Amino acid sequence: MAHSATASSDEIWARALSQLRSHVSAATYEGFLRQTFIADYDGNTVVIGVPNAFARDWLERRHLGDIRDCLGVALGHPVEVLMEVFPVETGPVPSWLPPSSSASTPQGESEPSIGCPYDGFGASRLNPRYTFENFVVADCNRFAHAAAMQVAKAPGESYNPLFIHSKSGLGKTHLMQALGHLVHQRFPHAQVMYVSAEDFVNHMISAIRENTVDAFRARYRRVDVWLVDDIQFIAAIEGPASEEEFFHTFNTLYETNKQVVIASDAPPRSLRLMNERLRSRLEMGIVADLRCPDVETRVAILEKKAAAERIELSRDVLELVAKRIESNIRVLEGALTKICAYISLTDQMPSLAQVEELIADYSSAINESHVSMPEIVDAVAERLGVSPDDILGPKRHKELSWARQVAIYLCRELTDGSLAAIGHFFGGRDHSTVLHSYNKVAELLAEDRRVLFLINELKSQLTAQ
Repeated sequence: MAHSATASSDEIWARALSQLRSHVSAATYEGFLRQTFIADYDGNTVVIGVPNAFARDWLERRHLGDIRDCLGVALGHPVEVLMEVFPVETGPVPSWLPPSSSASTPQGESEPSIGCPYDGFGASRLNPRYTFENFVVADCNRFAHAAAMQVAKAPGESYNPLFIHSKSGLGKTHLMQALGHLVHQRFPHAQVMYVSAEDFVNHMISAIRENTVDAFRARYRRVDVWLVDDIQFIAAIEGPASEEEFFHTFNTLYETNKQVVIASDAPPRSLRLMNERLRSRLEMGIVADLRCPDVETRVAILEKKAAAERIELSRDVLELVAKRIESNIRVLEGALTKICAYISLTDQMPSLAQVEELIADYSSAINESHVSMPEIVDAVAERLGVSPDDILGPKRHKELSWARQVAIYLCRELTDGSLAAIGHFFGGRDHSTVLHSYNKVAELLAEDRRVLFLINELKSQLTAQ
C-alpha cells in the first residue's frame, strides 16, 4: 500500500481515539495510543502506525478488537486493522501533534526524538500555556520562581534536586513545566521528561508484567531533566516497591549530574514515605514553596488570563473576583473563564451584582490561615539575634533596621494588615516607611539568594505553627 497521512485520516483517527479512551487505561492511552496515527487506508483495511515494536505488540495483544470496533464506528463500516512500526524520528507526524525536533537517538533504537510530546513510556506533554512568560511572579512565589529559573539556565549544576511544594492549585505544575520549556529552548538536544508519580508507577508495573524492566530503567535513567509531579502519591500507589524503584532512578540521575525537579503538596518532611533514604535525598537540594497570592497578585493573574482570552474587564470586576477567591489560582481562573463565557454568550458586560452571582460557586475556597504580627516579629528576632522590642522601637543601627524590614515584609505578605495598620504596630511608622521596607526586601529577593533562603525559611517556620 502507498503510505499516506491525509487530514481526513487524522480526523477519522481522532474520532476513533475519542471512543477508545473509554475502553483502555490512562497509561495505555497516553503511553501508546496518543503516539499512533493512520498510516494508510484503502477502504477495507486501516494501517495504524506505531512508534515501536513494543507498542505494536501491546496494542495487538490487548486492544486490537477495541481499535477495530471504534474505527468501524468512525468510518461507518467494518474494517480490518494492521499495525506497522514507523519510528517517530523518521515516520510521519499527525497534524494534531507538534513536529518533533531533529535530535537523534542512540543507534539501533527507535526512541522518539527529544521534541516529541510523548515518549515510549507515556511521559506527558508539556502544556504550551505553562511558560515563565505566563507565570505571574509575586512575593508568594518569588523564591520558587528564582530557583526554577536558575535550574533551567544550568540544569544539574546547582539546586539539585529542586523540590517545589504547595497546596493544590497554586502553580507547582505551571512552574515545573515552564522550567522544562526553557530547558528545551536553551538546550534543544536535552532530554526532558515530565511525568506524574502515578504514571511512573503504572509504567513500572507494566514493565514488570511485560518483562521489559531493563528498557523501562534505561528510558528513565538516561534523561537530562526529570520532572516528577505529585510525588506525594508514590507510596500510596504501590508501596515499598515503587519507592525503591523511584529511589534508584533518582540516585542514578543525581550521581550522573542530571537535574531532578519534584513537585508535591507537602514538604519532604511531611511525606508519608517508608524509605528514609529517599526522604533524605529529597531534602538535600533546594526546597521551595508557593503560597496563596495576595489580592494584588490575584488581580495581576486575572488580568493576564483576561488578556489571553482577549476580553477587557474593569478593575472593579477583577478586584471583586480576586477578593472573593483567595486560596487557589486554578479556582480563580475557572471563575474568570465563566465570566468570559458569559460575555461571549450574551455579548454584554456583567454588572458587579451579576459577577457575584456568576462566581458564587467558586467563592467557597478555604482561606489560608494567617499568622499574627507579634508571632512574625518574635520569629524574625530569634532568627536574626535581636530583641523583639528593639524591632518595634526607634533604634536604627544596621542589623536592627534589616530585621525590622524583614519583619515588615513578612507582615505585609502573611497577614491581612494594611500598610497603615502595619506601620502602627511597628511603633507608629507611616505607611511610606512600611512600603519602603517592603520594597527593599522584595528587590533583594530577586538579587541575593541568601535573602531568598532567609525569607523562605521564615515563611515555612511561621506557617507550620
